[in-house]
Amino acid sequence: MSSNIKELFNGYLLQLETIVNKVPPELFSESLADGMFSLEVNAKIAANFVLRGYYPLLGKEVISLMSDEQGKAAVIRQIIDTRALLDTLPEIHNFDDSKVITDKAGFSEIQLCQSDFIHQYIVPNYFFHMGMVYAIAKSKGLAVSKGDFDGLHSYPADFSFVSS
Repeated sequence: MSSNIKELFNGYLLQLETIVNKVPPELFSESLADGMFSLEVNAKIAANFVLRGYYPLLGKEVISLMSDEQGKAAVIRQIIDTRALLDTLPEIHNFDDSKVITDKAGFSEIQLCQSDFIHQYIVPNYFFHMGMVYAIAKSKGLAVSKGDFDGLHSYPADFSFVSS
């Protein structure tokens, strides 16, 4: 892969921040169903996956900026701090698939080459947790859109593909 991985991850974090900024503080403890993480925890986990993916590519021990502090301000601070930390790290222009990264996926230990680690583990997990943030916000009636999620789409406020 020959792209700007840091720029890509920063873009992902900006979209997460866009959604989180629209969420009122009282929704951060909400989840989609019993036994699932809250919107807040999903947002924190999503932001953490960026560092969890980038540091191993550098051959460095992963740093987590997740804290026990709760609330909207804590989530936004973690996203901003993650972006700032990412900006200080060296750029990675290509994956070195001769290097294998070991991590935990739930209760499973995984070993993947760098490109598979990012494409099969880090990115899907980031988007799973970001998708949960979006879904919880949307399920609570928040006006978030596909454009908030990807930063590309735009629709009029009253637009719907589904007729009532």
